[in-house]
Amino acid sequence: MTVPSNSLPSLDDFRPAAELSIVLDTIVDAICGIDADGRVTFCNKAFAEITGYSKEEAIGKDLHSLLQPERSDGIARSSSEFAPTNLPPVSEVHGMDECLRRKDGSSFPVEYWIRRVEPPVGVTILVVAIRDVTELQKAKEGLRESQEKFRRILARMPEVTWTADRQRRLSYVSPKIEAMLGYTKVEIHSPRSQLWISQIHAEDFGEVHQAYCDLFEKGSPYEQEYRVRRKDGAWIWVYDRAVTPHEENGELYADGFLSDITERKQAEAALQSQTAFLEAQVNSTIDGILVVDRAGQRRLSNERLAQLFQIPPELLSEKEDRKLLQYVVTLIKNPKSFLEKVNYLYRHPDKTSRDEIELTNGMILDRYSSPVVDKSGVYYGRIWTFHDITERRKSEDALQQLSLAVEQSPVSVVITDPMRKITYVNRKFTESTGYTAKEVIGKDSQELNEAQCNTAVFQNLWATLEQGKVWRGEFCNTKKNGESFWETATITPITNLKGTITHYLAVKEDITERRALEGQLRHAQKLEGIGQLAAGIAHEINTPTQFVTDNLTFLRDSWNATYELLEQYRKAAQAAGQAFPSAVLHELHQAEEDCDLPFIVSEVPRAIEQSLEGAGRVAKIVHAMKEFSHPDSADKTATDLNKTIDSTITVARNEWKYVSELVKDFEDNLPAVVCYPGDINQVVLNLIVNAAHTIKEKVRDGEKGQITVRTRKRSDCVEISVTDTGKGIPEAIRNRVFDPFFTTKEVGKGTGQGLALAYTVVVKKHGGKIWFESEVEKGTTFFVTLPTLSLDSSEEA
Repeated sequence: MTVPSNSLPSLDDFRPAAELSIVLDTIVDAICGIDADGRVTFCNKAFAEITGYSKEEAIGKDLHSLLQPERSDGIARSSSEFAPTNLPPVSEVHGMDECLRRKDGSSFPVEYWIRRVEPPVGVTILVVAIRDVTELQKAKEGLRESQEKFRRILARMPEVTWTADRQRRLSYVSPKIEAMLGYTKVEIHSPRSQLWISQIHAEDFGEVHQAYCDLFEKGSPYEQEYRVRRKDGAWIWVYDRAVTPHEENGELYADGFLSDITERKQAEAALQSQTAFLEAQVNSTIDGILVVDRAGQRRLSNERLAQLFQIPPELLSEKEDRKLLQYVVTLIKNPKSFLEKVNYLYRHPDKTSRDEIELTNGMILDRYSSPVVDKSGVYYGRIWTFHDITERRKSEDALQQLSLAVEQSPVSVVITDPMRKITYVNRKFTESTGYTAKEVIGKDSQELNEAQCNTAVFQNLWATLEQGKVWRGEFCNTKKNGESFWETATITPITNLKGTITHYLAVKEDITERRALEGQLRHAQKLEGIGQLAAGIAHEINTPTQFVTDNLTFLRDSWNATYELLEQYRKAAQAAGQAFPSAVLHELHQAEEDCDLPFIVSEVPRAIEQSLEGAGRVAKIVHAMKEFSHPDSADKTATDLNKTIDSTITVARNEWKYVSELVKDFEDNLPAVVCYPGDINQVVLNLIVNAAHTIKEKVRDGEKGQITVRTRKRSDCVEISVTDTGKGIPEAIRNRVFDPFFTTKEVGKGTGQGLALAYTVVVKKHGGKIWFESEVEKGTTFFVTLPTLSLDSSEEA
C-alpha cells in the first residue's frame, strides 16, 4: 500500500501499538516520525530498507544526517518550517528532492510529504513519508531523450511536418519550413498566424480549403497538390497530406506532411509535351497502334486502330485490354492462331513478333508487336501496330518490288533537339553506325563525325535548317569502329503550333557503295573509251599489216624463183667458159663481188622470214586487242577461258615483259564458263598488271621475276590463279585490299579501283569467289573461281 500524494495517514494510524506497527510495515512508502530536535522517533520497514539502516539504528538519528546538504535541502528546509517556535500556517508540505543518503553513502532522489501532528503524539511532532523516485527520474530522462531524438528526426526529414487546428493555425512546424518557403519558423509559427494560408495560389485555394474543412468535419482524407508562394516571390508546387484529427485539451488538431514537388511537376509538364508530340505522330500514321502496360491496361490507341477494327465508342473508353481483345477476336478469320500468338507474347515480355492476320471482311493486316523497355531493360508493357496490306496483297508483283526496294535501301532516322542534341535514333541507325541508342542519345550530332566533318557543309546545313527550310545533301560520317561511310540525308525542321522549331528530323541513307560504284563506272567508262580506241587502232592497223604480210610473202616467193633463175644463169656462164667474152665474164664476177652476192643469198631469205614472223606477231596482237576490246553482249555467253586469258596476256605484254617472265599453265579441255567475257578479261588484266607492278618494286635493274597464270577445273567451278614473286601483301592491310579507292601506290599511279572492280565482277555479277594467299617478300597468289553454269541456268547474281 502506497501513501497517496495528496494525503497522509491520520494521527490515529501512528499510535505506538503493536498492530499499528504491523500496519506501517505493510506500507511501501518510507514513513518516520520526527521530534522537535529533528530526530527519528519511529519508522516503518520500508524506511529501513531504502536507507539501509535497521529500525533500531534509525530511531534517534538526526534527520539531517541522512541528507545531502551539498545537493539539496528540501526536506531539511521543510521540516524546519514546522518547528514549534515557527509554526507555518500550512499543515502539510510536498516536494521532490535528490537528497536522501543511504547507510553505504549512496544517495537517491525522493518524493516526500511532511505533516505536522497536532497535538503532538508523545514527542512526535512531524510525520515524514518518503518515496524512492529513481525509476521515475529514469523514465523522465528517457522521455526527454526520446523527445529530443524525434525532434532530430523531424528536423532531418526532407518533408515538413506540421500540426494545426481547424483554422490552419500552426501549433508546430518542423525547421525544414524555412528551406522550403523562405519564412522562419518564428514568422510562420507566430500566435494566431495564418501566413501559410495567405500564400496559397488563388486558383488552388478553394479546393485546398474545402478539403481541409472536410478533414475536420467529415474525417475525409486530406491529400492536396497546390502552388504556394515563397517569401522571395517564387511559386513552388507542394504535396500536402494529413491524418485523421486528434483532440488535445478539448481542441482538434491535425498532423501532416508537406513536400516540395516542383521538380516532379516540371518533369510531368515535359512528359506531357513529349506525350502530346508522340500522340500527334501516332494519330498521323496510317498504322493502327495499341500500347498496353504490363498490368493489361490500355495506355494508348490511335484513331487508325479504331478505323481498322471498327471499334465501338463504348469500347474505346474502356482501359482494360481484355474487353477490346475479346471484341477483336470476333473479327479474325483464324481466331485460335491469333489468340495463341497474343498469349505467347504476354507470357514472354522480351519477345518481338511480326506476322499477318486476315479479318473476316477480307482485310489483311501486317501485325507487329514489340516490348516497351527503358534504357536499363525494365519492361513497361507492349506495343502493337497494325498496317493494312490488303491492296498490297492484291498486287503481289508490286508488293515484291516494293518490299525488295525497302529491304535493300536501309534508311536511318535521327531526331535532335534545337541544340543538336540527339533525342532519338532508330534501329537502322545503330545497324549502319555500330553505335547503340544509349551511346548517342544526348550527344551533339556533329560530334559523331567530327573527324570527317566538313565545316562549310555543316555551316550551310544549319543555316538552312534555322531558317525553317529542308536541307538535302551528302556528307561523310564515321562508324563506331572508325570506318568512314557516305550518306545522303534529308533533314526537316519540326515546328510546334507557334512555328517554333522543337526538333530536327533526319532521314539518311548509306550511299558508300553507290559512290564506289560510280567511281568504278567512271573507271569502266574510261576503260571502255580506251577499248574503243584500241579497237579502232586495231582495225586501222589490220589492213596495212595485211598488206605488209602479203607483200613479204610475194617477195619471199619471188626471191625463191629469182634465186633459181640466178643460179641457172651462173651455171650457164660457167659452162660457157671461153664462149663469153672475157670482159663480160670479168664484169659479172666484179658485179657479184660488189653486191656481196653470197651474203645476200644467205640473208635475204632469213630477213624475209623474220619480217613475216614480225608481221604475224603484229597480226596476233591486233587480233588479241580486238577480242579484248570487243563489247560484251547483254547476256552471259559460254566462254573459253583459256583463249580469252591468252588474249589478255598478249594485251598486257608491255606491262610484264620488262620485269618478269610469264608462264602459262592452262588445263586442257577446260569446260566453257557462262560469263561476261569482257568483265573477266578486265579482272585478269588487273591481276596481271598488279603482279607486274609488285615484282617491279622488288627486282633490281636487269633482273626479272615470274608471273604464273593457271586455269584448273574444280568440282562445279573453274579456278583462275595469278601468282607473282613480288613483295607480298603486308598483314596490316590485307583486310582492305578489296575496298574501293584503297591503294598502296603513289598518287597518280593507282586509282584503288582495280581489286574493288574485280570483287564486284566476280562476286556480285557472277556469283563466284575471289581471295588471295600472300607471304611478305615471297609473293602473292590471287584465286578466282567461277561457277560452270549452263546457259539456261545462268543468271546475274
